[in-house]
This record gives sequence, structure tokens and C-alpha cells, in this order.
Amino acid sequence: MTARDLIELRDFGPADNAPGARPAFSVSPDGRAAALAIRRADIASDSYCFGIALVPLDGTGAMRLLDVGGSFIPATNDIRGMTAIESGVPLVLAPLWSRDGRAIYYLRRDHGVTQVWRADLAGRASAVTSLKSDARSLEWAADGTTLLIGTRPALPAAEAAIDREGRDGYHFDARFWTLSEARPRPRAPLPETVLLLDTANGRLRSVSSEESAQLRNRAADRPAGSALFAPGAGGRRAWSAPDDPRLVFAPARLHVATRQGKVACPEAICARRVAGIWWREPDELLILRGGGPEDRGQLRLYLWRPGMETTPRLHVTTDRALTGCTLWRKALLCAREAANEPRRLVAIDPESGAETLLFDPNPETASLALGAVRRLGWANALGMRTYGDLVLPPSHRSGQRHPLILVQYVSRGFLRGGTGDEYPIFLLAQHGFAVLSFQRPAALPATERATDLNALQRINIKDWAERRAIVSALDRGVDAAIATGTVDPGRLGITGMSDGATTTQFALNSLRRFKAAAISTCCDEPSSLFTTGPAYRDAVLAWGYPRQGDDGSAFWKPMSLAANASNLRTPLLIQIPDAEYRWSLETVSALEQHGGAVDMYVFPDENHVKAHPAHRAAIYRRSVGWFDFWLRGVTDLPGLEVEVTRWTEMRQALSRS
Repeated sequence: MTARDLIELRDFGPADNAPGARPAFSVSPDGRAAALAIRRADIASDSYCFGIALVPLDGTGAMRLLDVGGSFIPATNDIRGMTAIESGVPLVLAPLWSRDGRAIYYLRRDHGVTQVWRADLAGRASAVTSLKSDARSLEWAADGTTLLIGTRPALPAAEAAIDREGRDGYHFDARFWTLSEARPRPRAPLPETVLLLDTANGRLRSVSSEESAQLRNRAADRPAGSALFAPGAGGRRAWSAPDDPRLVFAPARLHVATRQGKVACPEAICARRVAGIWWREPDELLILRGGGPEDRGQLRLYLWRPGMETTPRLHVTTDRALTGCTLWRKALLCAREAANEPRRLVAIDPESGAETLLFDPNPETASLALGAVRRLGWANALGMRTYGDLVLPPSHRSGQRHPLILVQYVSRGFLRGGTGDEYPIFLLAQHGFAVLSFQRPAALPATERATDLNALQRINIKDWAERRAIVSALDRGVDAAIATGTVDPGRLGITGMSDGATTTQFALNSLRRFKAAAISTCCDEPSSLFTTGPAYRDAVLAWGYPRQGDDGSAFWKPMSLAANASNLRTPLLIQIPDAEYRWSLETVSALEQHGGAVDMYVFPDENHVKAHPAHRAAIYRRSVGWFDFWLRGVTDLPGLEVEVTRWTEMRQALSRS
């Protein structure tokens, strides 16, 4: 295996493989084919190749590409009153079939603007819009011939207004996200305009919010606040929603009703973690549930005849990740991943669990030598259960003990590089490491009673309760890996990105068992109150962070690396996007002043999740080399000669201190 084998895999659908994620494909009206958007990174050109694929579902032929082209479409979010903050992940929407099955509509980005495109089954593709601002969403209206396109024409004008404001100087206020840029963002919310495209004649016009609401394909009897909804024949309905709508973080419960009224669903099955519901027959409900830490990541598929059976019947249990599933004939059509298999399109028989492979975008991965994967389960000090996947080197022999690298913080589906994909699990295993892919435990039970984000975060932040629970689970997971007899307890490394980086930060202060660390986000420090901007400052103050100028030493001591810099001697590699590097400055400066071994790299034109293929290749190489150096004593690292010289000087300085 090489880094290229992992980075240049063909992907389809969203990066998230959660069971309840939106579908990564769409099925033709006659059920004979599926359409999906494929992307593939290219390291050499530092770009992506995009294509619209037609996949036969009846086994009559091979996949065909109907269109190839376009560029990366960045997903954006409105954060704390600021508009269109890029996250680094791609915006992915399943292509849409026309009602007659003769054409497919999808989003494609060219020359910096995202448009709606149409491709017919012969592969003739062209843009059907010429918008000045990005198309952000695409869906069919209820009539099946009209497309509803979401866009924000006010965004370019708002950006231009900020440019004009700069001539007199920007007023510093809550519009600033100072973590990434020295200019304000347009205030949120900016209005979204819905455009109506008549596919019969190509006419495009804007519609009012009232008209768009009437046109949207929404079931009239869908209960308010429902997360999932499945209408059935004969007045049957199934939906998931929290018991109390005021508790926004409470688990959603499955509800089922017939014409005769509501049908009781057993607590153990329907109280939480329902990921999908479909009426397979007029009176038979298909329920997909599980996939959480307390389930050891397992998904379970049930069949139930509400009103005729008191308890759903369990038919299928799997460790594999199923996402974006839809009912196809009497089977489930899903994007499916296994720990050692990238995403594939499969049909699953809900009664037997038998799978039919319909499309494998990466058949060449079958020839790669991957290490053995073993799922371990355990509980933290609070009794909260979670799990991890232990990967051993392909060359492992009985009795061998390897240095261990812990990768965070979701272990579901194909084990690529952890959250953010920066610590290549199978590549590390090939280099002689055991790797524990760690699944963080579920949220603290007390947070289910929170009525808003501030209330939830106050529970998490008090005495760092959430972080203590996660680190306790992480610590016991390492013990579980050591107990297998395959891990050298004296050579442990830890990694993390985003929430995983915060856990790594807390673990370095509290456990002292790790001999090397690498993070991709840094760091939660007192300076975070001003390095990120007024909006974030006000948010964390509402959570319980101490104000600047107050004595916050007791609060920060368990978390801050800067506050503990004089005692921290764990070598720390930081590879961070330029959109977030300011957050790391207090940590790095403090460690450098106190003789800590810290090495930081800043990647240009990157956001929270790094998107450039060339950057990912460099990050893979440096991450593996870092642990080779500190845990295996390897100094012959091609392409890292400059780093090895610096790391050797760090090691010598640590030995003197």
C-alpha cells in the first residue's frame, strides 16, 4: 500500500457515513439504474476529477460516466451570525432523475460558480442555469417536472459592500471570524432565494417563500419536528421525534400509527438510535437502528407488522456501515463500507442479510495487503460503553508486540485516516504499528435535558466533565488493546483532529502515558477568547469559560497546554490549516519557551478539514514519519531529511532537560 492508494480512492456521497446520512445516489423511476456523483483526488495536479455515473441495478452492464468535469464544490455553514464559512468538506447532493427517466439533474461548479446541469442517458451534458451566485440546493417540486434551486444572490453583493467598507476601515464587531481572516463576514442570516426551473421549457423564475413552501414535496400529514417520516398505505405512518420538543438534544423516539391509532413500540428498540424506516409491504415496517458507541457500532435490521405483532423481529446484525439507504423493490439499497473495504453500492435482503454487490468504485483495493482488524468493546469510569477497532500490521506474528497509535474519534466503516483523514490507519499498520481506531462515547446523559446549545455546553464544561469522560474511555481503550498481548505499553502515540485534538490536549495533561502526539487542530487555550473573534468569545463565556482578567487558572489547568508547558515533554506535531493557525499560537509559543518538543506546519488555502490532495499526501508522509522517528527510532525517512534533522535536535534537547 502507498499513500496514493488511500488518497486517490474513488468516493461517492457525503464524507459522513452515519446511518442516517442522506442518500449518496438516486434510483431511476423504473428501478433499473442508479445515478451517483463520483469524485477522485489527484495528488500530482492537486485537484479532483468529478463524474456523474450511471450504474445498472439489474446486472446487465457496467457503470457508465455521463459527464466528467467541474471543480470542488465547498460546503459552507453560517456560524454564530457569520455567513458562508467554508468547512473544507465537499457539498454533495445525489443527482436527481427526471420523472420520465430520460435525464439526470445535478450540481457542477465551473469558473468559480455552481450551476445546475443536465445529462441525458447518451452522455450529452450541459448547464441549464447561468446563475451569478452559487446554486446551493436542488430538489423536485411536488409536480415532478419543476426543479427548486436554492441560491443566495445577496451574498456577492454583501461581499462587495464589505470591500467598499474597507476603504474607510472595518469596524471590529461580531462579524469578524479572526481565526481565519482579517475582514468581517456578511451577517447571517442572508436571505435565500428559491428559483423555479421548468424543465419542460427551461424557464427560470424566482418564487416567494410561501409559493416555494407550497411547491416542495412535503407530506401533509408529516408530524411537526419529525426527523424521519415514512408514510404507508391505509393511513399508516411511522416517524421519529423527541418526546419533548423543547429538549433539542434528546434522542428521537420511533412512533407508529395506523387508522386505528398509535401502536406501542418496544422501548428497547424504538426509544433511540433509529436510523431509517421504510414500509416494505403495506403492513410491514422495516427499521434500521443502532450504530452508536453503546451498540459497539453494530446496526440491526428489524421487520415489524404494527398492530399484528407486539415486537419487531430482528433479522440482520452487522458491523458494517450502511448509509443513505433507500427501499428498492423488497431490498435495501445502501452505500456500504467495511473496516477494510471502501464504500460500495449494495442491495441487502432484509430477511436474510444477503448482499448483492452492484457497484465497486475501487476494485483494485482487493489486492492490497491490509492488517487484521479486531473490534474491542469496553466502558469508561462512568460506565459509558464504547468501542474501538484494533488494526495490526500485515506482517504480525504471534507473540509480537508493536508500538500503538491511537486515531480518533469515529470508528465506523472504512478505516482511512480518522476524523479529518490525516493519520492513515492501514499505512501506519504497514509501517509496523498497531493502531487503535477509537470511537468516542456518546454524549453525557445529562445533556439530553438541555434546551439549547449553551445549556448543553455548560454541562460539558463544568469541571471538564465531557472531556474527562472521553479521556477515561480512551485510557481504558488503550488498556484493552494492551491486554490483547499485541501492544508494547512503553511505546504509545496519540493523534486527533477537531474534537479529537481537544481530547488529545486533555489527555497529554492528565495521562502522561503517550510518548508522541500529533494533532490537526490546536488548541483550547485562554487566548481562544480573542483569537477567534467576538462571536465565539461571547459563546464560550455563556458556556462557563472565565473572562479575561479574572483568575481562571484553576479552570484552565486541566486543559491548557500553555499552562502546563513547563512540565510537558511529549513531542507534539501540529499540522494545521491557515484558516485556523492563530488558535495554536499561545500553545506553540509556550512550549517553545519551556523547551518542549513541538513542530508546527501551516497549510495554505485550507479550512477546518483540509481538502488539497497534495497537502494530504504531505500530511500522511509527515505523520507516519513522526511516529516512525519517536516510537520506532527510524531516522532514514526519505523526503523528510530536513524534519529528521530538526527532530533529532529536539530529542537531544529533551534528553538534556
